[in-house]
Order: sequence, then C-alpha cells, then structure tokens
Amino acid sequence: MRNRQVSVWVAVSLGAVGFLLGVWASPGGRTTAADKADQPKTSPESWLKGTTDERFTTTERHLRGLDVSMLEIGHRYGELLVAGRERNWDHAIYQAEKIDLSLRLAVERRPKRGEAAKPFLAADLPPVLAAAKAKDAEKLDAALTRLHAGCVECHKKENVLYFKSAVDRIKVSASR
Repeated sequence: MRNRQVSVWVAVSLGAVGFLLGVWASPGGRTTAADKADQPKTSPESWLKGTTDERFTTTERHLRGLDVSMLEIGHRYGELLVAGRERNWDHAIYQAEKIDLSLRLAVERRPKRGEAAKPFLAADLPPVLAAAKAKDAEKLDAALTRLHAGCVECHKKENVLYFKSAVDRIKVSASR
C-alpha cells in the first residue's frame, strides 16, 4: 500500500513538473511563433503534446481533484503522527507545514471544497504547528487529537464520511 501511495505521489509530481515546464516555456500561457522557436522540442514519445493551452488542459486533468492531494495529505498525516509520537519536532513541523500547503493548493484547484477545509486550516492545524514549534508534548498530543477530529469533520461536511475509516487506519498505523 505504501509503495502504491508513493507511486501515485511520484506520478502527480511528474505531472506538476510538466505543468511548470509548460508555464516556463511560454510566459503568459499562450504560444506565439517566437515562443515556439525558443521552446525545447518534445520527443514523439512525450505524453505532453499540443499547444500550450492543450498542455495546460492535459496537465490539469492529470492533477485531478482532491483525491490525489488527499493521498499526499494522508501520507503526511501519518508521518506527522509518528513524528509527534517520537517527539521529532522538526519533522512534525515540516509535515504540518506541508499538509497546510497541500490542502491550500488543493482548495485553490477545487474552490468548492474550500468552505469545508476552512476550519481545518484555521483552527485544527495551527495548534499542531504551534505545539511542535514550542516542543510542548502535552499540547502536541491534544492538538493531534483535535486534528484527527478536524479531518473527520471536513470529510463529513463533504459527504465523504466513509473516509473516516481510512483516517482512523492511518492513526492506528502511526501508533505502532
């Protein structure tokens, strides 16, 4: 399961690189004749074909909705729980910051999910980061419990409460 999550994450990362290359190759998102002369040639085997607009559309399709972001966030949540258990403060800070960034970017791509994510980003995640930065074990444990409830609440608001078991499994797995 872990290898599959990593493989999906790598695939998404490669898609993001393709997206960034498309942006880099043509500032403004439109390809002109002058831009085409300066763009690196893509090989016939390249999966990213067409005009800049077509490549943006392809890349957007590969980035998908929140499902891929949730794989990353779920993985980072598990790492955060382990870091908290081991009192690895720097790793906990890193994972909390990456969860925040990943969810904000996901909501930027899918704004209709933003309302459900607001309490998680504003009230549930900041205490985890603050406790880890303060190296306060008691506050971190309480904040992680609240964070778990925040995950479940967000899933409930989005009518995907059936993901609660996945969140619970991550928590159990991280406690070993």
